Amino acid sequence: MGARREITKKAAVEYAKAAKKEKGRILDELTGVTGWSRANARRALANARKRKGPAKAVARRPRPRTYGYDTLRVLIQVWRLAGMPSGKYLAATMGCGCPGLRLTGSLTRNGLLRWCGRSC
Repeated sequence: MGARREITKKAAVEYAKAAKKEKGRILDELTGVTGWSRANARRALANARKRKGPAKAVARRPRPRTYGYDTLRVLIQVWRLAGMPSGKYLAATMGCGCPGLRLTGSLTRNGLLRWCGRSC
């Protein structure tokens, strides 16, 4: 696998600078050496130009928060009152669950009533 990566990196530099006929020749050589299809070789050449280091060394940024702190506290309390269902089932029952929580008096805090009033 390491040999293929080295060959692909070397060919990627040439491939980026080459004209159309030369690109075809480079693809033919790469497919002959590696045994890949032309489409896979072309894709590998494009990815080799983009990658700066090893594939695992590229750090991903964490996903930004969807909800603010206050909303998250409300969601956690509603989730606990609903019996701790998974996210899919919690989302499905939110429409019919909020009025029931209001009637039983479980939603007495201002934030819970205000948040649940928006979603029902």
